[in-house]
Amino acid sequence: MGNPIKEFKNSLDGLKKSLDGVKQSVDRLKEPMDEVKANVQETLDEAKSRKDGIKTQVKRMKASVQETKAVLGEVKDTVAAASDVLSAQKRYKRLLGRRKKAEINGSAG
Repeated sequence: MGNPIKEFKNSLDGLKKSLDGVKQSVDRLKEPMDEVKANVQETLDEAKSRKDGIKTQVKRMKASVQETKAVLGEVKDTVAAASDVLSAQKRYKRLLGRRKKAEINGSAG
């Protein structure tokens, strides 16, 4: 049999080399994972940025819809007032026409 202390030391050295190999493998595996994490974070940041942009656009669209509703209300009121004016003008012309007829019939008779 050989020297047990020397064999034990050689065994420890072998274990250290194996451990170093495992550490290197883990480090090589970490690199792609770190890259994946960075890519995922970048994607999340871009998505958040787009989401914020979309929210801003939706707010603008809502404001535009409210403005349009207000304008349509004003248009409706204007059309109703114009209708009333036209109706009044038509009645006035009708009454004026009757008055002229009455004057013509009154002076003829």
